[in-house]
Amino acid sequence: DGTDIRDYSNIDTGSDDSGSGGGGGAGGAGWALCKNSGYDIFEIQVWGDGAGTFDFANKDGYSTFTITEKGGGWVGGGLIANDTSKTFDFSKVAKMTFEIRGTISNKALCIGVQNNGGASAKIYPSKTNLTKEIKQDEWTKIEFNVAGAKSDTIINAFMIIAAADWGGSFDKNDYFDIRNLDYLDSSGNTVTLTLK
Repeated sequence: DGTDIRDYSNIDTGSDDSGSGGGGGAGGAGWALCKNSGYDIFEIQVWGDGAGTFDFANKDGYSTFTITEKGGGWVGGGLIANDTSKTFDFSKVAKMTFEIRGTISNKALCIGVQNNGGASAKIYPSKTNLTKEIKQDEWTKIEFNVAGAKSDTIINAFMIIAAADWGGSFDKNDYFDIRNLDYLDSSGNTVTLTLK
């Protein structure tokens, strides 16, 4: 909904503002989690209302999400549009792919694409945990069919939820790294996300 946006305008320096507010995108470093690190349409959002918190940091060729507080037992957020009056154009997107590693359990982590349904928001491909194991020292490739998002109003292009809802658990200081986040059409060609 455009609230609880963190300012990561200094992530090219390795620092973390961690305050809430408008934010200035990813600064000179780009978005290292994305295959196309030059995106300029994203902001990081950390959900409130009893949720825990996470920090986001660009590294060399990947980005890290680190749980800083568990709050009420869940953490959420993701990549939202830097212009909150707009949404993401998923009309040509059929798949989302990325690589992940870290210390968080896959049974405690949901990643997807989210529409603007409020309390009854729809998540593509589904609101469920990752089925592939997350390893600390090895990248695991994930591929999701998100074709259902084509005709929907998408407000979160890389939505994350860490929670015990699916039979896993997580702790403060658990982290996961993401690299090569990409959006593909039905033929497997990269689609560059835009706002509408």
